[in-house]
This record gives sequence, structure tokens and C-alpha cells, in this order.
Amino acid sequence: MYNLVVGLAVGGLFFNLLSVLIRLISKKFREDLAEIFLAITLFGLMWFIFIYLMVITQYIQYIPNLYNKGIPIYYLTAPCLYFYVRFKLYPSQGLPRYWFLHLIPFLFGLIDIIPYMLTSPEEKQAFMVHLTQNASLGFKHEYGFVNQQWHYVLKLSLAIIYLMAQWRLLFMADATAYPYPPRLRFTLYFYTLFFSLFTLLRLGIVLNILFNRPQAMYILKDVDQLFWPSGLYLLFGMWLFLISIKYVYKQKQI
Repeated sequence: MYNLVVGLAVGGLFFNLLSVLIRLISKKFREDLAEIFLAITLFGLMWFIFIYLMVITQYIQYIPNLYNKGIPIYYLTAPCLYFYVRFKLYPSQGLPRYWFLHLIPFLFGLIDIIPYMLTSPEEKQAFMVHLTQNASLGFKHEYGFVNQQWHYVLKLSLAIIYLMAQWRLLFMADATAYPYPPRLRFTLYFYTLFFSLFTLLRLGIVLNILFNRPQAMYILKDVDQLFWPSGLYLLFGMWLFLISIKYVYKQKQI
């Protein structure tokens, strides 16, 4: 089961990486602000899966400088996905007046990774060795200005808030008979549903850890629990890659 979970996660990373690269290479994607927001969301999720995979496979001890660098990016995934949906529905509206307020958690995360960045290479290496033996240290290490568990709580709380706002955008568009293509409607609902399911799975794991601290190191490596998010991520990556290729192909035919 362990090899299956790792294989599913690696497969999901592969297809998502291809989808992000397509958005970076394709001129049509780069000219679409909504797709830029989506690319940031996909990269944030991809980085989260990658680091988690490195921890449970113990390879993180060979790349200690990469650890915790994704914290600021994780805070961007939820708002970027929200603005992706908003721009797809209402491309002429532009960014809201106080859009920069959505960057406050990102700046908070950026500041909080500084202590670990300033740590000596030897200490980082030693910490990574301990982390691979006890993954729950990721929740309670002191390389930051705040208790690390609050990052998990805050990220999930923000994700839920943005997803609720995202669902509201879609429901309001349908309630007001907003004229957008059925294919786009399916795509926006699919993205929203996927990230809702993925957030619920993560929420279950985090709550399980917070209320069952003695078993935290086993929960984080429980392959039965990790099978569903890994499988979901692979299916999402395959679907995303296929629609990305299809979009690029249709643009070439125009």
C-alpha cells in the first residue's frame, strides 16, 4: 500500500507539473490573468504534495533547504483559486480595490520562514533527520515566530472561507442566469469541488492530529488515510493535463 500511495502522488505531481508548464509556455495561457491565478494555485498544491512526499519517503534529509519554503505559497492557493473563478465569470471586473489585503497571510508566511533560513546547514540537516523519524515535528518545531500548528489551522480556515465565497460566486451566477458556456460552468464547478474535497481530507487529518497528539507521527504516515488524497490528486492531474492539451490544440486550429 505504501508504494501505491507514493506512486499515486508521484503520478499526480507529474501531470500537474506538465499542466503548470503548459500554462507558462503557452502564450494564450500567459495572456489570461485567470490562468495565471490558476497556475499559482496548482503550483502551491504541487509544492505541498512534493514536500509531504519527501518527508514520508525520508528524502527531505538530502534537500533540507527546501523545507518550509512553501509556507508563503500555501497562503496564496485559496485566494488565487477564488480570483480564477471570479475572472472566468467576470473578466471585465478586474481586481477589487483592496486586493492587496489578500496578500497579508502570504507576507506573514514569508516572515515566518526566516528563522529556519538563518539556521546553520548542520542544524538543518540534523532537524531533517529527526523529522523523517517523527513527522509530527512539522507541527511543533520552533523554527518560526509562531507555533507551527497555527499555520495548518490558519491555512485550512482561510481555504474554507475562500471556498465558501467561491461556491457563492457560482451559485449566484446560476441564480441570475449568467450567460457563460456550459463547458466553462463544468470546469469551474469541477475545480471548486476538487479543492473542497481535498480541503476536507486535509481538515480530517489535521483535526485527527490536533486531538490525538501521541499518535501524530503515525497519523501523518498512515497509508490508508493518505490513499484517498493521493488517488484524488492523480485523477485531478490527469484531467487537468488533458483539458490543458485540448485547449492548446484548439487554439492552434484557430
